[in-house]
Amino acid sequence: MTSPEDTWSPSPAVPARGPAPVPFPGDGPGPFPGEGPSRRRKQKPRRRAKRIAMGASAFVILVAAAGCAWIYQLNSNIKHSALDSGSQPQKGAVIPGALNVLVIGSDTRNSAADSGLGGSDDSLPHADVEMLVHVSADHQNATVMSIPRDTDVQMPSCTAPSGKTYSFPTHSQITNSLNYGPGCTVAAVNALTGVHIDHFMMVDFSGVVSMSDAVGGVQVCVTHNVYDPGSHLKLSAGTHTLEGDGALAFLRSRHAFGGSSDVDRTAAQHIFLSALIHKMKSASTLADPTNVFNLAEAASKAFAVDDGLAGATHLVSLADTLGGVPSSHITFVTMPSAPDPHNPNAWLVPASNAQQLFNAIANDQSLTPGGQSSKPSAGASASASGAQTVDPSTVEVHVFNGTGITGRAAAVQSELVGKGYTNSVVEQNPMSVGASKVEYSTADPKYKAEAKQVAAALGLPSSSLTTEPGLTTVHVVVGPDLKAGSSAPGPKPSANIGQATVGAHAENAGDAVQCAQASSFPLGGLPASAAAYQGLTVEQAYAKATKEGIPDSDKTH
Repeated sequence: MTSPEDTWSPSPAVPARGPAPVPFPGDGPGPFPGEGPSRRRKQKPRRRAKRIAMGASAFVILVAAAGCAWIYQLNSNIKHSALDSGSQPQKGAVIPGALNVLVIGSDTRNSAADSGLGGSDDSLPHADVEMLVHVSADHQNATVMSIPRDTDVQMPSCTAPSGKTYSFPTHSQITNSLNYGPGCTVAAVNALTGVHIDHFMMVDFSGVVSMSDAVGGVQVCVTHNVYDPGSHLKLSAGTHTLEGDGALAFLRSRHAFGGSSDVDRTAAQHIFLSALIHKMKSASTLADPTNVFNLAEAASKAFAVDDGLAGATHLVSLADTLGGVPSSHITFVTMPSAPDPHNPNAWLVPASNAQQLFNAIANDQSLTPGGQSSKPSAGASASASGAQTVDPSTVEVHVFNGTGITGRAAAVQSELVGKGYTNSVVEQNPMSVGASKVEYSTADPKYKAEAKQVAAALGLPSSSLTTEPGLTTVHVVVGPDLKAGSSAPGPKPSANIGQATVGAHAENAGDAVQCAQASSFPLGGLPASAAAYQGLTVEQAYAKATKEGIPDSDKTH
């Protein structure tokens, strides 16, 4: 896949915010649709602002570059494809301002680098990691839900990149959805959860290695000596900094931690990501310009994304949103599961309370204690600004998407219509801005009055008002700060958060980094090459591996 040259102009006013975390796997252009014809004036050239931000999500590293040449270089690195290749439209409501990103870890061996890291394998790629990252409409909370790869689910038919449509059997593990492309995994996760997915980001083995190198390693802790002959993770009890192959081995391990299950592996991955969040939000990480360049370059090569994120400047707005979520408001969970009656020894099904967790995410409910926003809605802000002086139906408003997130302009236009601005339209000329703007011309005093009233209706401050010669209408450029739809009438359906998270292994990214609990179970199900370790505990395996001269994973890179 190749990336067309990105046509957005990033704003020089994108605010510097805390970097956002990167999701890693375990085992294993142009305008947005539906935003009408453009009447936007020609954009003025703008200097690209050098910044990089990292956010939940997952975890994803998202970049913005300094200089046209660098932007072009990053764009050419980014691989992209259709968001959803399922046979049915996505289920779930679209909540204005909220964001759902599916992070996929692929076990593909399509390159020599991936084969060298994961071993030669001619099978179709599998989604060994599926993390659904939800950012709330007020952008103050995030939930990261892992779906075990062994989950048994009835998946919709999918159209592969080759154009051929494939159907799945009644019983199939969700990991198999990636056989026919990431758009098929999006369709499968949507069918399972009912959560509408806005974007995907996919990373493979070599991507994990390059990203962990670029961030300078991640600090992890284990409770006992461990050696997993499957992933080749070998660590002594205590704290270690993992880069490259060592980081990949930690994330791929199925035998080292807890009960040696797929669910225990997701818990270890959450520990890794929490540690990564702490590191990436530290000021020292981005202090060195060389680090910034290396992170940007590595990220643009490591991730494959959906078409809506194909371009470095598209990713900047997403990074700005993710990077603004406080660590203490990021909650990791794993889908509650139970043994699958169809294959109880190996597969899983959603537990009885899993649907409540899905509903909480779909309905934009925070899982962080006390995390529900108490910020005033746009409607409340508008009411506080005073009475209207201009009949809103006479004001012509053109709404532009400056966030990089599909549908945000349409959401704002819908809110304006609800406030009486029926003569408003959505424009098809997306851009990238760090803060919302309401533009007007000084040619007639009435334009300023109209613009002030539109800004008040959307709860925007007076600083959002910007003069622009030649306009005869009000232009609203939607930025990541505008939480459109937050004043929509009616309460959101609720879920019992306590019940929804039973068995979900909830962890908060703001807590002190935890140690991964070493497994006490005998090793089993190992490849033939590791038969000598069959039946040993991971601690016994560590002693044997040490005698055989196998180095620890923090010393092999």
